[in-house]
Amino acid sequence: MTTTAAFSAALDLATALVRESLGDDIARATARIALVAENRTSQAPYIVDSMLPAERAPFADDVGAWLVEHLAEPYDLNRLAGAFHVSTRTMLRRFGAETGQTPLGFLGRARVRVARNLLETTDLSVGRIAERVGSRDSGTFRRLFVNQVGVGPAEYRRQFRGEKTTKGGDIDPSLQDGRRAD
Repeated sequence: MTTTAAFSAALDLATALVRESLGDDIARATARIALVAENRTSQAPYIVDSMLPAERAPFADDVGAWLVEHLAEPYDLNRLAGAFHVSTRTMLRRFGAETGQTPLGFLGRARVRVARNLLETTDLSVGRIAERVGSRDSGTFRRLFVNQVGVGPAEYRRQFRGEKTTKGGDIDPSLQDGRRAD
């Protein structure tokens, strides 16, 4: 009995069985047709980094939790650094080293993540959601949202809820709930 672990390892096994039964020439031809790289020794080139478990970064984890806890408050780097008894420079350096981003960048992504959840689960206005996630200016919030999600908050809500829209972007009242009102 022969088994494999990774999906592409099954292709390697099939190629090996063809080689054993029908010879090298047919195995090579079969591998070419199946787009199987011969003599591949590692699955590493096919690893998707974003699917690997995150490495532990205790300082950044604590800072991130603090930022989320204070999400609705205005961002203040001095206050953040003070909460962790470090200078602003040390805060930026350590957080950046552990996460590859700034605390403000992390906060912006956290705000959008929470806003997306609120858009999906509540009927709060976009302005109210912007306030809840700490944005005092709905225009700035909208730009942040579009930059990260690709569409504005109102359009995101419509798309998430599956509502039909007119060419102008307004919900077509005749298509509410997927049924014509006539």
